[in-house]
Amino acid sequence: MARVTRRKPAKRGAKKNSSRKQSKQGFPYIACFIAILLIAFISYFVFAVEKPTVKMMPKKSVVKTEEILPVMPQPKWDYVDILKTKEIKVDIPVETKPTKPYQMQCGSFRQKNDAESLKAKIAFQGLTSMVKKTGNWYRVILGPYERKRLAEKHRHKLQRAKINGCQVWFWR
Repeated sequence: MARVTRRKPAKRGAKKNSSRKQSKQGFPYIACFIAILLIAFISYFVFAVEKPTVKMMPKKSVVKTEEILPVMPQPKWDYVDILKTKEIKVDIPVETKPTKPYQMQCGSFRQKNDAESLKAKIAFQGLTSMVKKTGNWYRVILGPYERKRLAEKHRHKLQRAKINGCQVWFWR
């Protein structure tokens, strides 16, 4: 059997190496000449032009003179001496005890069950309270407190437990 070989088709846009002409140019004499002229021009201004000379000023000798300080002035006031011997009297008010004890009311309800549930919430905070019936209302009361400060302390404790609306009054 005979074997047939085919040539591969040439790619588009591809040029043959043999058809490409390479031109050889000589040494770039003009570019070198211009570069040498430029270097000579710059070096002329750097080295040939006279630079201004810096004149050194002669150092003046400094003569130190001692300054004479003025006499220290005498103070016009004598409050420093007076304050050392001054006596101050302070009036301390006498503590007055409250005439009535305080109470704290945390709620007033129409239904006894509501008042009892608030009393239980207060009991979980470690405080004792009571439910007092006045007319048609059931009031939840804490106290009696001798000082208002202790009642306020317990009120803040209940506020941290999200039991709000408590008010401090004189005991009825």
